[in-house]
Amino acid sequence: MKIAVIGGTGLIGAQVVRMVSADGHDAPPLSPPTGVDLRTGAGLPEACPVPTWWST
Repeated sequence: MKIAVIGGTGLIGAQVVRMVSADGHDAPPLSPPTGVDLRTGAGLPEACPVPTWWST
């Protein structure tokens, strides 16, 4: 399962990424250092692309 972690490079978020990854999940950290700005949405589509099977 892919679990996006907001603030995944911070103190607590990095631990969440580590624990979720250790359980075998894909846990991309979403934060400004990884190119994602959640205030503007910049970088979000690249970090969490919509699956092709998802209908809008």
